[in-house]
Amino acid sequence: MIKYVIQLKAEQFLFYYMNYMEEKNMAYVITDDCINCGACESECPVECIKEVDGKYVIGKEDCIDCGACAGVCPVDAAKAEE
Repeated sequence: MIKYVIQLKAEQFLFYYMNYMEEKNMAYVITDDCINCGACESECPVECIKEVDGKYVIGKEDCIDCGACAGVCPVDAAKAEE
């Protein structure tokens, strides 16, 4: 019984979380302050940060808005999109 309740709660959480993420549609962006150190790329849990033409960019569609990139950026170039 407890296992069933836990599974049900997890499924409900996932449902509400996915709806929240669809409505929120926010992502982090890397500003021009970036010094191209690459710290953010290796920290991203979903690997949505890539180097393109010598600049790091965050894939807006894949970003889960966790802020891991902002936490490791030495110059605060990774910011929550407004």
